[in-house]
Amino acid sequence: MSVRIAWALVEIGNGGAPDWVEARESYRLRRALDRLVADDEPEMLLRSWLASRAERQLLSASEVDALRADPRLVLSGLSDERSAMSAAGNVEAYVRAEDAAVVRRDHLLVDAGSNANVVLHVSPMVPDRPVPVLLLAADLADQDGPRELARARELIAGWAASRAGAGA
Repeated sequence: MSVRIAWALVEIGNGGAPDWVEARESYRLRRALDRLVADDEPEMLLRSWLASRAERQLLSASEVDALRADPRLVLSGLSDERSAMSAAGNVEAYVRAEDAAVVRRDHLLVDAGSNANVVLHVSPMVPDRPVPVLLLAADLADQDGPRELARARELIAGWAASRAGAGA
């Protein structure tokens, strides 16, 4: 999915009606959400669909508390308490593309690869707080660990149950 369509899927999955997609695209995305509910590995499908939502930067920071408190960031993934993951020394968040360089400079963030304690999702769009459940699930699935994948699947199942209860 393109960045635009990936964010539209997140918005529709959160009960919204994005004004940047046409009616036929919205219909297709609602059908895709139906497919997600029926899939045997919904976390993997969601991860593949939302792969283009943001540039995923693996960084290192010495002051994670200051980073976590930065109002330009929207916490997600391991940093969202709904993830039920203990990651006090790590930060995962979304930041607008136009703010990313300044955030990196302000917090002295450096590229870290496998030694990263910060995952910054740099995107032209940033979700509201708290991030939609499907976005949280995709962020956890990106971690690719067994606990994170299992939690992503649980979050998707909970989302699907609430969707079914709402008559979607």
